[in-house]
Amino acid sequence: MSVPLLEIEGLALVGLVKEVSLEDCEIGPARKSKVRVALYDGRLLESECMLYERVVRSYLVLVKYVTLGRSISRGITEEEILEKVKFDVE
Repeated sequence: MSVPLLEIEGLALVGLVKEVSLEDCEIGPARKSKVRVALYDGRLLESECMLYERVVRSYLVLVKYVTLGRSISRGITEEEILEKVKFDVE
């Protein structure tokens, strides 16, 4: 499912992202890539293809957020968070 990169960053920050990877979409005059994440509930999400220079910065932030999100103790369960998440995909 394709979702905005900012939403993926939010999910990672609250500790819902299990794995993150950076994948190339197109090779040409302008390199384009996307971020793909696996959530703890088994869903796979990916960002749209964007310029590599932009996506790689978000990827590096996501790697830190995955670690940080799991290390912060929160008084809310994953299920409660996921119930409130609405993906704006058409």
